[in-house]
Amino acid sequence: MRILETSGNQSLSDRIHPPEVPWLPSHPHDDHPNVRSIDFQTILFLDPGLLHHGPMETVPASSHAPPHILHLLGDLDEIRVIAERFFAHIHQWMPFVSKRRFYDFNEASHDLPPAGSQSPRTALYHATKQFSLLIEDCLSILVLQAELLVALYELGHGIYPAAFLSIGACARYAHALGISVSGIVPTRRVLTLVEVEERRRAWWALVILDRFVSIGCPGRPFATADLKIDDMLPADDAEWDEGIVRPDRLAALSYPMTGHMSKFALVCQAARLLGQVIHCLAHDPASQDGVWQQLDRTLHSMLTAALNIDCPDYDQITFIYSSLVALYSPWISSNANEEFDNGFSQRASTILQQITDRISANLIERQCFLGRDPENISPWGLYFAYQVCGAHMRSGRPTQQKTEVIKSLREGLVAIDERWGVAGVYLQLLEAQEAIRQGI
Repeated sequence: MRILETSGNQSLSDRIHPPEVPWLPSHPHDDHPNVRSIDFQTILFLDPGLLHHGPMETVPASSHAPPHILHLLGDLDEIRVIAERFFAHIHQWMPFVSKRRFYDFNEASHDLPPAGSQSPRTALYHATKQFSLLIEDCLSILVLQAELLVALYELGHGIYPAAFLSIGACARYAHALGISVSGIVPTRRVLTLVEVEERRRAWWALVILDRFVSIGCPGRPFATADLKIDDMLPADDAEWDEGIVRPDRLAALSYPMTGHMSKFALVCQAARLLGQVIHCLAHDPASQDGVWQQLDRTLHSMLTAALNIDCPDYDQITFIYSSLVALYSPWISSNANEEFDNGFSQRASTILQQITDRISANLIERQCFLGRDPENISPWGLYFAYQVCGAHMRSGRPTQQKTEVIKSLREGLVAIDERWGVAGVYLQLLEAQEAIRQGI
């Protein structure tokens, strides 16, 4: 199924709750050719559960060749001649390419994307990726930081599987630099505390991305090692910005979390819990009930502590919400009742209601998720917004609270799509869910 991007000429009200279905956008298919289609690998990473409903018609992933490559290949007729020679000769003794799929794919994808396409795979993005290949043999913390920024861009804009692969490459590069790997000789001796802190923060950024990229598709191994309780957290953010690092004020993961810890350190702690959640999701839930309950208590405690301070860290709060929703995603999913016993499903229903109540009280009333400048918002909360909307859409029992939460979270996704393209992808996946539910 091809999901069309909403028109920029629609009012925000129409895009959020059109007359037919209050949480889906309307699409003037004929007047606006600007499309951004969901491909198979995006679904595979963001919500593979959609694939359980059977085959879906998606747009095949393709990398359009640059002009100089197209010039070498020639026009479509010349390409066909080359293909015919291949299938007439080499294919006879090395038949590893499907002749039917090859021709179907090339007939469907020889045209360039629409001129108005808002794909995040921009010319600058491709140029950056190509340049990174040229400098990858120059071992430097600067190169690692640049690669982390590219990986964050890909994660935030839903570019898969590139985001997953880039994070893995960053981990290998960090290992080559000797960062957070015992027994490895570093590429250069670090002589200042600021440099030590910079390497520590690069590693933590990698850990955060490595955990979050798998939040919707647990089961794939992490590119970075499991964290240890004596791993040191980042230093104070404000002092770090001033080039100050105080060793006597550094804290390890084993230290109790406090509201006085730096914002980045708090997110690092939340990432550790998310890693444990993903580990549990990759195994049989029924056999790990005790672990599940412990993670549930820890996440709720962290959430309470994060909310009950004078200046809440909204990015940490949404990261915890996403981790908590991920913990119960097997039971929140549409086919949970078929896979797990009623006890787990009932607990998931209770948790979902608690999360909905918290969203109403905190994310809506206290503007933790809505009403903020999209430029200042991290992508951490988009996963939970999508999952909560989907769960309430599937429930079939609309209430005023559920309708208001769906409307508010969709408003957030529409607004954040201006900054992080994955928000728009999640809106498309919500439409796909509704299409599946209605039997389209």
